[in-house]
Amino acid sequence: MTMQKRISVPKTYNVKRKSYTWITKASPGPHNKNALTITVLMRDILGVAKNTNELKKILNKGELLVDGKIRKDIRFPVGFMDVVSVPESKLYYRVGYDHLGRFNANNIKEKETGLKIVSIKNKIRHGSLYQITTNDGRCINVKLTEGKKLATNDSLLIKVPSQEIVKHLEFKSGAKAFIIGGKHVGQAATIKDIKEDGIVVTIDKNDYKTIKNYVFVTGENKEELSI
Repeated sequence: MTMQKRISVPKTYNVKRKSYTWITKASPGPHNKNALTITVLMRDILGVAKNTNELKKILNKGELLVDGKIRKDIRFPVGFMDVVSVPESKLYYRVGYDHLGRFNANNIKEKETGLKIVSIKNKIRHGSLYQITTNDGRCINVKLTEGKKLATNDSLLIKVPSQEIVKHLEFKSGAKAFIIGGKHVGQAATIKDIKEDGIVVTIDKNDYKTIKNYVFVTGENKEELSI
């Protein structure tokens, strides 16, 4: 089934639920279920295309890229930190969250389109390599010496689409972060303290507590990329 009722879409979808009955359902792909379709993003949220037919023309011409790769499926799923661009029209966006936990996308500079931050979700050793699994479904192989330094909840600044690692961003006190869940979702923050029970004390204007899974590291002393 390629469609679903608008009333049933996740709260992360920033769309009017009662304006139309149906909405495009995401294909299997990156981000698991925590994603929305490229159609919803480009048509309903950004207004780059007025309707699905207009978007199909852009896709069929190969003008739309996600993380540096051409995508032609109107149901292709996009999620947090994905880079969506239409170079022919000089449109460059990075997917994020607003303060209500809904997907949005902000304009970024062209020079940032080749970079992305991903969060490490798992690390498995395979012989002489470590296989790193990230929040957007990537599998990145690294040498043992490099892999030993990496831990779950750390982030990596990578080049896209090559997946070359540019910088390791450690999940630690003093690191810059973005809150991706809970009542403080959509806020930039600094990690102040990490408790053994998985509770993280973060700070922006006021100290507050949240859990590790809601904290996405974005830099050391400053954010590596605009969100």
